[in-house]
Amino acid sequence: MTINISGTVFHIEEDAYAMLQKYTTTLKNYFGKDDEGKEIIADIEARIAEIFTEKTSLKNQAITLEWVEELIETLGTPENFSEEAGEEEPLAGQKSRKRKLYRDPEQTVIAGVCGGLAAYFNMDPVVIRLIAVLLAMLTSGAGVLVYLLLWIIVPKAVSTTQKLEMKGEEVTIKNIEKFLKDEMDAVKESYKKIRKSRFFSSRKA
Repeated sequence: MTINISGTVFHIEEDAYAMLQKYTTTLKNYFGKDDEGKEIIADIEARIAEIFTEKTSLKNQAITLEWVEELIETLGTPENFSEEAGEEEPLAGQKSRKRKLYRDPEQTVIAGVCGGLAAYFNMDPVVIRLIAVLLAMLTSGAGVLVYLLLWIIVPKAVSTTQKLEMKGEEVTIKNIEKFLKDEMDAVKESYKKIRKSRFFSSRKA
């Protein structure tokens, strides 16, 4: 049988379909039907599609029950959230997830290259920009060429998955939910500041 996940069609075995449907139904019930919940579900489904696309492209076969079980173990379930609540800080000696290099659209002046490098090396974007300017001046423009090459080669972090990978965080349901809620809170805070600004008040008057 076939199934459509985030716009991508997959072949899937019946027992795997039953488990996946039960899993996604649990997630939809947990996150609710409001706009925020729908956005979280959409990002989770996009991640599910990415995982299955990687597997099917390598093995060229239908989604199996084993794959669905691996998926659930990787992403986690709502039942795991309360158990993980007290485990936010990594344990001593525990390795953090390797970061991936992307251009950061939220820390961009020109193309987000410096913002992406800052996220990759866990540094302040301002420091990276200062280094980039100094290199451009000291290398007679060679630094600018390197910047342009990175602009072309390094992809922009567009999806939630890419933004989490850029920060070295596991792409789990819990982290997807936290990331989207943090983004929404930031938007709401920015809107409040705009409404309180003198410009908005004068326009209203």
